[in-house]
Amino acid sequence: MAAVGELLFTGMTDWKNIGRGKTQDEEKYPNILQPTRLTTMVGVSIVAVCGGSASAHCMAIAEDGRVFTWGRNEAGQLGHGDLGNRSSPTVIKALDGVKVVAGSCGKNHSVVVTDTGASYAWGSNKHGQLGVGSIARTKPKEDDNRLVPVICTVANTSAVACGAEFTTWIAGEGGAVYSAGLPQYGQLGHGTDHEYNMNQGSVKLAYEAQPAPRLISALSERKVLKVACGHNHTVVVDDKGKIWTWGFGGYGRLGHKLQKDEFSPRMVEIQGGERNLCPPDCILAAGSTSSWVTCLQGQMYAFGKLKTTGDNNMYPIPFMDFQGWNLRSVAAGNTTFAAAGGDQTITWGQGAGQGELGYGPAGPKSSANPKLVESLEEKMVHQVACGVGHTLFIIDPAHAEGLPTWEPPSDEDAAAEAAVAAAGVKRKGGPAAAEAKKAPKKAPAPKKAPAAKKQPAAKKTIVKAAPKKKAAPTVGDLSKKSAAARKAAVARMGAEDSD
Repeated sequence: MAAVGELLFTGMTDWKNIGRGKTQDEEKYPNILQPTRLTTMVGVSIVAVCGGSASAHCMAIAEDGRVFTWGRNEAGQLGHGDLGNRSSPTVIKALDGVKVVAGSCGKNHSVVVTDTGASYAWGSNKHGQLGVGSIARTKPKEDDNRLVPVICTVANTSAVACGAEFTTWIAGEGGAVYSAGLPQYGQLGHGTDHEYNMNQGSVKLAYEAQPAPRLISALSERKVLKVACGHNHTVVVDDKGKIWTWGFGGYGRLGHKLQKDEFSPRMVEIQGGERNLCPPDCILAAGSTSSWVTCLQGQMYAFGKLKTTGDNNMYPIPFMDFQGWNLRSVAAGNTTFAAAGGDQTITWGQGAGQGELGYGPAGPKSSANPKLVESLEEKMVHQVACGVGHTLFIIDPAHAEGLPTWEPPSDEDAAAEAAVAAAGVKRKGGPAAAEAKKAPKKAPAPKKAPAAKKQPAAKKTIVKAAPKKKAAPTVGDLSKKSAAARKAAVARMGAEDSD
């Protein structure tokens, strides 16, 4: 059973600019520099916080199954029926009566699992990542945004993980794995990237979207227990303690010693072989370019690009900073990481320096190595989650007292922003923008009836402008004239001598 606690947040609150630059209004949207309680969530019992390596929005699941979302909402990934960003965690009303137990966030979509095994999704369905079986659009590059939750076509689900533009589910008692969305790097695990050429006369490659969740046949003989997704790769652990990865192989994130994409699940070889297997309750995480998993006796192994600079781990290597630490939760974001164990919480990474590591106003903005979050020292943190420019925590309610609080700004203008976004005014090429281009900037003035011939106007006295005076010669001009005069004089004297 998941531990119950209170939500804490640290990081950037200007969701429009997060991951894109600095905030434009620091007074209204300040950077939260240390784990902070949100006034609207004080007293709300939370059992899960959900993030994603590509997500600029957040999700929190309450003990009673309610789902709170906030953050960027340009594709409807918050599920509130509009496109307005939210500063404050807001309940998804469309899920009333449904008890959600788990969820995950992609770049522009969100997916949850209920206590009955149903799965709901919302946000961008451009590549079929919602798993609803179809994509509703009239043009090839047109997006299909589902602004409220829709039912996924995969049933009896127990877990879900979102990549940037794809989704992976575990379903059925046999632990079958299904996937849907963008197949570009083989991250769907179906043995192909579904690449094709759009133009016959030239080379223009595209990737066929997969809108219907499809069974990954390579794992049909395996019972999968856990799943995690990075931007474009997937990691799972089966009931035999084996690790499988597939998708984009850059930086060694798949752990196969080669920077090669894998279109089908491939078993990861780990030090110790059969003597070093992953237990059923292992910790699994995937960042944008890395993978993390605990094996025998809780030893954490990491592979891929763990820092923005330096060498890559091409195969699983023990992460010695966690040696002897009783881990409860590990999360990997875009370029930041977080972990909780014992009565301590640590973070590290090279983020945007907007407070996502939670070191406080006097602390560093980044850290190449795991560093203690001092404000959470000797406090019980049950779970951590990372996204782009932010980190979420679930802390024991008794230990939340005394931590700073922040009141998010009102979201009253969200509806107005949503209306503008929906109309396409802000987006170049949107329907409203197209109409605006067609419409004249000013309405033409009504034609007047022909007037009678005007009487000749009285002659006006025209004052002619005085002729411009020649500019006074400069010293250079005078010297030039003098030189010319001397040359002319010499020429005349020469002519006279010749005579």
